[in-house]
Amino acid sequence: MPGVLIINVQEDLISGAMLEDGELQEVFSEENETIAGNIYVGVVQKIVPGLNAAFVDIGESRNGFLRVSDVGKVYVQQVLAGKQLQEGSKILVQVKHDAVGQKGPQLTCKLSLVGRYVVYFPLSRVRGVSKKIADQRERERLKSLFSKVQKNEGIVIRTAAEGMPVETIEEELQSLRQEWQQLLLSFKKSRKVKPLRCEPTAIDYILRERLNKNVDEIYVNEEKVHERVKQEVKKISKSITVHFVEGDLFERFNIYQQLNLLQRRTIDLPSGGYLALDTTEAMTVIDVNSASFTSGKNQAELAFNTNVEAAREIARQLRLRNIGGIVVIDFIGMPVKEYYDRLFKKIREAFEKDPAHIELLGFTRLGLFELTRKRRTPSSEQLLFSPCPVCKGSGRVLSSAVVLKRLSNELRKTDLSQYDTVKVNLHQRFSGYAEKIRSMVATHREKIKLTFNNPDPNEFEITLSKKS
Repeated sequence: MPGVLIINVQEDLISGAMLEDGELQEVFSEENETIAGNIYVGVVQKIVPGLNAAFVDIGESRNGFLRVSDVGKVYVQQVLAGKQLQEGSKILVQVKHDAVGQKGPQLTCKLSLVGRYVVYFPLSRVRGVSKKIADQRERERLKSLFSKVQKNEGIVIRTAAEGMPVETIEEELQSLRQEWQQLLLSFKKSRKVKPLRCEPTAIDYILRERLNKNVDEIYVNEEKVHERVKQEVKKISKSITVHFVEGDLFERFNIYQQLNLLQRRTIDLPSGGYLALDTTEAMTVIDVNSASFTSGKNQAELAFNTNVEAAREIARQLRLRNIGGIVVIDFIGMPVKEYYDRLFKKIREAFEKDPAHIELLGFTRLGLFELTRKRRTPSSEQLLFSPCPVCKGSGRVLSSAVVLKRLSNELRKTDLSQYDTVKVNLHQRFSGYAEKIRSMVATHREKIKLTFNNPDPNEFEITLSKKS
């Protein structure tokens, strides 16, 4: 499927989007505040032995959470010079995950510097090649770079390195080494909490992380950014076409409208089935439903085809909504194991283009499919939406019957004979219940004056008044 990268500049804010066959796959923006990947000089505020962790001041609104297991022996030797971690001590940390809800950012001392072709680990002995590079000869060629890595450092070779000259990758590795030495020197000189290295700007991030073999065309609407993109494309591929188009590209490519659909809990499938997606603090649960089943010999094949559609849409939704953590999927039941084996292969194919690390755990004994998706930044739901002040984020309000019952109880326990006017103000959704409300106090129905402009659908307001 042709991949299109959109880089949209509006009022000096840069936003990006990935499209495949006109469908939105991913969106990113400078407005999405994130500190994931940033490196800080921090100060240990408190060590909690029961949690085997420490809370670290990094100068943000909340202290970061550092597990002792994320410190590492090499870090203690090289950065702390063999000293123990203790309260009040200076520490060099990197943000693993942004703050979520009431939890502060997660920190690590196992630092990494990300380049286009490699991730450099100055204090870890890790070695690896991206699993998305499937060709065995290419993997062996890239593994030859491990001989260039020193004893107490490590690298992971990224997918973008596939087909690139070894010399180009070595050059980037050396550049990251030099950057690390500067960081370490700055840390040793620093006497207060401060950031030492921040993740790149939106345009740098987009070009580093999303400019790859999956992109066929790029559209840009700002001249300086257009020139920057063209220069970057020259280094990577001659097959990518870069277009300059004036105006709001998100409007031109119907991206705003597709973003509006993120508010929906249900997602329609081409076959007529749909997904129901619910996110809790612990996990995301997705239910696959067929709108209607036809009986007959092809029922199993129909279930399989609907499940395949669902797998592709689920992969897109997880990437688009940036959902991470545990995901449990309840696919439509199928009669024999062969169908589940075939579906597993389709699920693997559906997630191939997701840049996040995905672990497919397979089907449980109950027939539920489990996977995990790793992300460091907040989900689109957290960035785009805030909890409703009426439903408190539950997505539900009281039923009309419950609210009317409460209103009836309030009216009946009040001696209305003492008053000339009884004003009742309800939400607009009760405008069709006027006669029912008046019938609650039939003997005083002429005193009831109804209005329907209360902003809260769960509440009502009764005002009693006498003639002066």
